[in-house]
Amino acid sequence: MNQKEKLEMLQQLTEKELTTKFLIPLYESIGCKNVRYTHRRLEFGKNIIYYRDDEYGNRVYTGVQVKKTQIKTRDVADINRQISEAFGEHYTNLNDGKKICLNKFVVLTSNKILEEAKYSLWASLRGAQLDKLVIRIDGHQLVGLLEKHLPSAFWDEYDYITKYFNTLKTEFERIKDISAIGQKEPVPLENIYVSLRLREKIRRSEVLCDSLEFTIKLKERDSPVEKKRTIVKAKPEPENVEKQEERVRILDADSAVADYDRLVIVGAPGSGKTTLLRHLALKFCKENLARQERTCIPVPITLREFSDSGKDLRRYIDAVFEQYQFSGDKEFVENDLKKGTCRLLLDGFDELASKERQERVTAEILAFIERYRQCPVVVTSRIAGYHDELRGFTTFELMDFDDTQLEQFITNWFGETVPEKAASMLAAINGNEPLKALARNPLMIAIIAIIYGEDKKLPRKRAALYERCVEVLLSRWDVQKRLQNTYPAEEKELMLRKLAFHAHSTNKRVMTDTEVMSEIRRYFPLIHLNDEDAKSFLEELWQRSYLLRQVAMDRYEFLHLSFQEYFTALELKEQEDGISTIIEHVPEPWWEEPILLYAGILKEAATLTALVKRIQNEVPEDIFYRNLMLVGKCVADADFTEPSLKDEIVSCLWSLYQTAEFSLLRAKAIDVLALIKPDSIIDSLPKELKAEDRFVRRSAAYALGRIGSERAIDPLLNVLSDEDSDVRGSAAYALGEIGSERAIGWGVDQLRFFSFSIWCQP
Repeated sequence: MNQKEKLEMLQQLTEKELTTKFLIPLYESIGCKNVRYTHRRLEFGKNIIYYRDDEYGNRVYTGVQVKKTQIKTRDVADINRQISEAFGEHYTNLNDGKKICLNKFVVLTSNKILEEAKYSLWASLRGAQLDKLVIRIDGHQLVGLLEKHLPSAFWDEYDYITKYFNTLKTEFERIKDISAIGQKEPVPLENIYVSLRLREKIRRSEVLCDSLEFTIKLKERDSPVEKKRTIVKAKPEPENVEKQEERVRILDADSAVADYDRLVIVGAPGSGKTTLLRHLALKFCKENLARQERTCIPVPITLREFSDSGKDLRRYIDAVFEQYQFSGDKEFVENDLKKGTCRLLLDGFDELASKERQERVTAEILAFIERYRQCPVVVTSRIAGYHDELRGFTTFELMDFDDTQLEQFITNWFGETVPEKAASMLAAINGNEPLKALARNPLMIAIIAIIYGEDKKLPRKRAALYERCVEVLLSRWDVQKRLQNTYPAEEKELMLRKLAFHAHSTNKRVMTDTEVMSEIRRYFPLIHLNDEDAKSFLEELWQRSYLLRQVAMDRYEFLHLSFQEYFTALELKEQEDGISTIIEHVPEPWWEEPILLYAGILKEAATLTALVKRIQNEVPEDIFYRNLMLVGKCVADADFTEPSLKDEIVSCLWSLYQTAEFSLLRAKAIDVLALIKPDSIIDSLPKELKAEDRFVRRSAAYALGRIGSERAIDPLLNVLSDEDSDVRGSAAYALGEIGSERAIGWGVDQLRFFSFSIWCQP
């Protein structure tokens, strides 16, 4: 409701409605005391009486004359009479019956006070020496007072909805999980949050089919002149479609959420998907509370909890509002859903685990947006768990941290009070390229920061980082906090392995108290404990380690899905025939991370070779080459790999990148090669930057950018002078992807220019 609408609403009220519904609550909110409505036949000009204490503790009594009409010159005489009566006739205090004289007077209207009337009234008051005791308030001033002191005046459900915003704000403003471990108190989210970048891959054939309008800023004599140019491109011929490469649109996450009403954000484990939704919920709550109006109402929903509830999505939304203390009329929610004021934040599509659950939830989401077409929806998922099920949604992928984001996170983590520690950790990461690649993942940089705070040095591999973090959480924190453990860390780790494997094998994150106790008792003989120890063991396990947490009185889950997957991998390694268990689950995206972590914790190259060969021989390959992608990632994560096996996998991936008909397959192949960073490919690609065929040069530049070796910077800088603008654009994009200080200077600015020039080509 804008200023004009608010003013019109006030002007439609009777004097009694204006006084009782708005003015009395307004004066009470300002801090006035004993506010009384005195409208009666002998009111003597006073509709409202109140008092306030001055700086000396004396009561200053004020009377208010309320009007709803314009005040014109001809009304001044009548107003003067009412002012004289108000000051002349004592007011009877109903508390003690004493007669009280007014000290001040207010003439208030919800309409206008015309200029001639203002001057006439001021002149007559000055003549009677009352000009400093009488205040004039018109409709615009009244709206301003109400907005400042009584925002609920224009918002029927204000009291209810502010409870919702404040409860959400309290829930999301502090991180209570892994990001806060090692801190005395939970860390404020906004203190360590770093703005995330998203990329949307667009096929060039799709871009060329659009009618695109750009605003071009050209510098002419140091003055920016804006010109608009609309380009309409024809569809490429079908036989040329396979030659059309992907272009990448990059923007920050907040902008994407603002610009797109139907959005799926996918990312790797720990890439910040849940934290992003927490940030958005907190941001929207703060905006609503600051503006004191409903600009955007966040509705955070964890999809696995929604699926477990058995409710349809509309009824579950009501349950979310009730959970966060909105007890108002459900019609408010219904109207805001229809108008698009609400924004659904749906987290964890991949955690639905089973195909059946994903299909049911997909149907629910699509049915919901068909009914509420104006309601914006954001969905998050791991890359492996989402396959474009939500038609009509735009998919963006969370990008890894670049150098600037890394530095910002580390600075935020350690705080400006200990800059030397932040600088020391940043130097350690910059001096270790494999570790730096890991640190670009938000969860991993948080774990790295925890370990660095403890050890002052860092492991190189992801599995080693998890191992170190588990060691810290199971024992070292208790030593630091001088807490005595009843049960050894080794026993707790065994139980965490068993619980993780049970949860992952049953496609779930949350386990009931009954499940957990049953699993614990099942393996008690291995650690020589009795059934009566189960309760105290479980309490120490979740209260001390942080790795398992109680999410309700009878519900438990691992702190982060990544830890459930890590402990599942440990259990696979301990099993007599863990490889056979893996073979059963290779086709399931839910099991990809445990398999990769299993590869990362193996200490013998022969075991990895045995796993890869069994996958190749026993699991049928599909049209998306998922098995090849999986074994390639295993090679990237493994500490020990037979050279012949690595060469074989690299050769297959490179061949797929060069020959695949579909750009999606080429992109997936190069992404896996980027994880392996094979020297043979990195050494050969710069030569292809000089090839005669421009498509070969473009492909080589793009591949170097995705693989991300800093050895490619100099060859790519040379390509920025290539005669072909597409090649220049690919080189600029590649420099931006590499993310080094040298690349940032050239890559980001050049990427913006060349991406534009590519799109604008005739």
